[in-house]
Amino acid sequence: MSEFFMRFHVMGEVAETLFLQDEDPRLLVDLSVEPANPGVTPVQKYPNRVSFTLRDPQLIAEFQARVETGDLVEATGTFSQSAYVPHRTSHIDTTFEMVEFNCHHRVVPQLRYQGQVIEPPCGSALH
Repeated sequence: MSEFFMRFHVMGEVAETLFLQDEDPRLLVDLSVEPANPGVTPVQKYPNRVSFTLRDPQLIAEFQARVETGDLVEATGTFSQSAYVPHRTSHIDTTFEMVEFNCHHRVVPQLRYQGQVIEPPCGSALH
């Protein structure tokens, strides 16, 4: 039995998502390990990001239902290297597939509206 493995564990802010509906549906999620840079264009808001792929239909549905841009996500999964694949204006050879995630809500000042305190829902582990 091999003791080798290729897994990742990352915590970052969700910078952007893109749902690709083709014969192999997948959700691309860009995470940034640096907080958002406020007051700039959306592209410059998260200048350093890494793209992750979700392929499991149930996991995709849960992610889309519970996570939004700006949320803090802790995720684990696998990665692999293969032939270069075209991506925007360049090519990539490493793919990170997210197989489990947990959405964390940051400690933020209380949001009050017309005398009521509004709190975000608690995060829970999804896999």
